[in-house]
Amino acid sequence: MTVRQRAHPLLLLAAMFPTLVSAQPPPAEDPRTAVDMPALQRALMREDMLDHLIALDEILGDLSANQLNAAADVAEERLGLSSMGKHAARTGGQGPGRFMPEAMRSIGIGMHRAASEFANVARTGNRDAAYQALQPVVGACVACHAGFRLR
Repeated sequence: MTVRQRAHPLLLLAAMFPTLVSAQPPPAEDPRTAVDMPALQRALMREDMLDHLIALDEILGDLSANQLNAAADVAEERLGLSSMGKHAARTGGQGPGRFMPEAMRSIGIGMHRAASEFANVARTGNRDAAYQALQPVVGACVACHAGFRLR
């Protein structure tokens, strides 16, 4: 069963029991910086963010199974520097990154660099070092999501 297949029961559960996901009242005001971008770029970015979460889940599964090369491949292809610019043809070179504030873009590029570095470390076969190298990837995700939101 793939990660994508495992995610569906969770979505079904949330749909069946909306009070589980909305039990907490929303904050009065969202302090994060709201970022405007065109609808296509916003949709692509949301698609990317979901895929990043799925990729992190796959990486953690590969690490726990001591499949470091597989974890490295997922990291580089889906999160690393190799994954940047994939929307250029579809958006005429105006991908989501073109609409990010500089601080947000900097965090994102840092995440891509950290993911490529993780891939390099994972390929050495040292699982402890790979886990340590994964933290800056997740840390960049946390920093970006804590500071920014899409409108």
